[in-house]
Amino acid sequence: MKKSTNFLLATATIVTAMITSCSKSYNAPPNANNAVDTTLKTQIISGTWIIKSYTQRTEDKTSQFADVVFTFSSNGTLTANKNGDIIHGTWSYTPSSVGYYGGPPSKASVTLNLGAASPFDRLTKIWNVASNTDTLLKLDNPEPVEDEHVQFSRQ
Repeated sequence: MKKSTNFLLATATIVTAMITSCSKSYNAPPNANNAVDTTLKTQIISGTWIIKSYTQRTEDKTSQFADVVFTFSSNGTLTANKNGDIIHGTWSYTPSSVGYYGGPPSKASVTLNLGAASPFDRLTKIWNVASNTDTLLKLDNPEPVEDEHVQFSRQ
């Protein structure tokens, strides 16, 4: 009798463990970019920005953006003002997301569109958000072969 009670108790424990481990609820892993997601839009529309650094591969191309002041508006418009010459464009923000079905998570990104005029065409693309603070926004080109990095600094 004692053996059958132990057997039933062990079987019930195993069955309970199997049922609870097969739960259909899904808890997404914590989002490592949560701080970026919650603050970037608010930070970027506050004040004006300059390009502190723009590099492509081993070349420093920051001087191409000397004296250019950028203004990001909450409605998605972007202006680049170089000594009174104004270029109008757009910007948008896409927060990071968790990967589904075993896929990798996506990074937060900023899409800039300032047209095809040089040097602003260099900025017209989707950029991954590398980091951001109240005064600095670091963006990386997601295409490794391009090896482009831009840093906006609040003026």
